[in-house]
Amino acid sequence: WLFVNGCASVMEGGNRAGAARDPNWVWAEAFIETFAQQLVSGWTKSSSDKGKEARNTDSPRQTKKVSSLRAAQTPRRLYPSGQVSLVPAYYEPPTPKHDIVWDGSMGERKLNVKNFWKHFACFQATDFNRGAVQALEKLGRYRKPLWYDPMLASAAPIMVEHQIEYHREELDDGRGGHVMLDWAHPEEEGTPGADVPTVMVFPGLAGHSDKDYIRSLCTAITDSLGWRACVMNWKGFHDAPIAKGGVFRPDDISDMEVAIEAAHRRHPNDLLFAVGFSAGSNQLVKFLGSRGEHHPVAAGVSVCNGFEYEKHVRRIEETTVGQEVYSRGMTYLHQEYLRKHRDELSQIEGFDLDRALAATKHSELDEALVCSLYGYSDVADYYRAVACRPHIPNVTVPLLCVQAGDDPLFTEGGVKCRDVLPVDELHDNPNVIYFETELGSHLSFIEAEVPGGVSRHEHTFCDRIVDAFLSYAKERVRRR
Repeated sequence: WLFVNGCASVMEGGNRAGAARDPNWVWAEAFIETFAQQLVSGWTKSSSDKGKEARNTDSPRQTKKVSSLRAAQTPRRLYPSGQVSLVPAYYEPPTPKHDIVWDGSMGERKLNVKNFWKHFACFQATDFNRGAVQALEKLGRYRKPLWYDPMLASAAPIMVEHQIEYHREELDDGRGGHVMLDWAHPEEEGTPGADVPTVMVFPGLAGHSDKDYIRSLCTAITDSLGWRACVMNWKGFHDAPIAKGGVFRPDDISDMEVAIEAAHRRHPNDLLFAVGFSAGSNQLVKFLGSRGEHHPVAAGVSVCNGFEYEKHVRRIEETTVGQEVYSRGMTYLHQEYLRKHRDELSQIEGFDLDRALAATKHSELDEALVCSLYGYSDVADYYRAVACRPHIPNVTVPLLCVQAGDDPLFTEGGVKCRDVLPVDELHDNPNVIYFETELGSHLSFIEAEVPGGVSRHEHTFCDRIVDAFLSYAKERVRRR
């Protein structure tokens, strides 16, 4: 009896104080209401069965309190059994508290940052950006495998075979060479006229459509989203020929322009998105910024972008691990196609192929290629031409820049990505969102089936990010 009346008094006091507006108080109020009603109802029934109805009416205080409880009752969810839930339909659990990875401090500036699940996003608070970041927040925590290590994740194979069928398209690059596109289509593209977006995919250095991380993303695009994927193969890789000196060049975006325009001509009435990885992301940002409004891409995703080529090549080679592992590894990947196309390249006047093949670090390889093969007067001019950083302010479409917080190419030596990347310049463009994930290494983003598990998930965290962002963008951007 004291408990029921005490609960009623507490509730009335809480309502007067406005505490009922607190989500936690709403749940407590709902529990007290229902418990008190059932307790009083049961007590009344028991008393009437014993012929003690007077006990139920002798107390005007009890009658008044029970009436107020019943009058305050609100609609609630019903379980399949018909039982009324204790939780009101309008109840929303409070937002979880997240660790502060970064507060946005950059020198004397304070950037707008949102921390969640040990990731953070840096962006201007436009309606589109806020909604996009909410979509990223719903992805939850990175499902870290038990055996995860940044270096191992970057070098190890994906360990999941993604079944995907490509259809090749050969384009004339206008310079006597060819651009090779590999198309992947969903099993059912829908009815004619249906809006089925196309996602252009640009691999990293020495990348192509058969790379593990590319196949993983393409299967996510075709199977999960039901969209088309189109991968551009860099010249000299994966049976993409070179002709008349038309080799892969990190500074040259003309092949990317040919590929994007061709994809747009094939599906002019559908949205066109673009995703770039590492060297491909650098070219993508450079393309979007240099073309301004004059391109058909509706939104883009940049993954593991260095933004300043020279700065990171030099910094990586300052450490033993960086020079012997990462710089040497990138050099070997680039030399792979030089060996494959030795006959064609040896015919280029002034090009010292043997010097390029003898390089043991990336800066040495650049010095062997830049002047004789790329046509620059010196390496410094080449590095300035490669960098996409100057083009960041001119990006006019939604762009998500994804960086792994433990990417060894940027964090070697104990620094953090946000300390060596132009996060403030990305923030200053209202069309750009900088998203730094807790883990991911370089282009890997391997996840376990469950956090701390051994077996890896079919798709990567990057796949989930691209899925969430482009799905959100599809409903809010227009065809260009």
